[in-house]
Amino acid sequence: MASTKLRYILILAYVVSLGSCATNKTHHNNVSEFNCTRDPAGSIIPGTPGIRVTTTYCSDYVFTHDAMRKAISMFVSDYADSFQVEELEVWELLRGLTIELSAIPKTVGNVYDINGNFLKEEVPVAGLALSKDVIWVEIKTPQIWSSSLAHELVHIIIWRTQGVHADPDHEGDAYSGWTQKHTEFLKNFRLKLLDLEI
Repeated sequence: MASTKLRYILILAYVVSLGSCATNKTHHNNVSEFNCTRDPAGSIIPGTPGIRVTTTYCSDYVFTHDAMRKAISMFVSDYADSFQVEELEVWELLRGLTIELSAIPKTVGNVYDINGNFLKEEVPVAGLALSKDVIWVEIKTPQIWSSSLAHELVHIIIWRTQGVHADPDHEGDAYSGWTQKHTEFLKNFRLKLLDLEI
């Protein structure tokens, strides 16, 4: 309980610090404020096949379109190269996706960890594949590499390829799709984003 309270205090401090950083409402170049009264349906990231960004709460934070476009474009290129598929095919698997972002964390029960262990109790999550058309991603820092964006994009590719699930148990045996190669791909991809400060 104390650690959960501390986590919420730290998140609140982070959100407050974002709110006081700049007068142009863009923070650390990758994060900006979002208000649903100006754009209730969210907005499409330019240069993508209809990938839309929205927020959990009316007043929340988002990664900027420029940062998201760069990160997703790099993801598509690297995924295509790593898994020997055409980039166009990867873009098509992401077409029309909605990415819901929030600086406020979530906890959920009945989920799997990366090793396939089933966790019944409520645990904090940094991202969720909510359906084959919607993912949720927490903004923990201004850097996309530290978010679960790429992780959730892999789930969506698996879900849209298989049609029935996103392989929620990752490298576990209950579902098929996610392999150790996916885990390695994500480690390498995040390091690449980190090096580029995205």
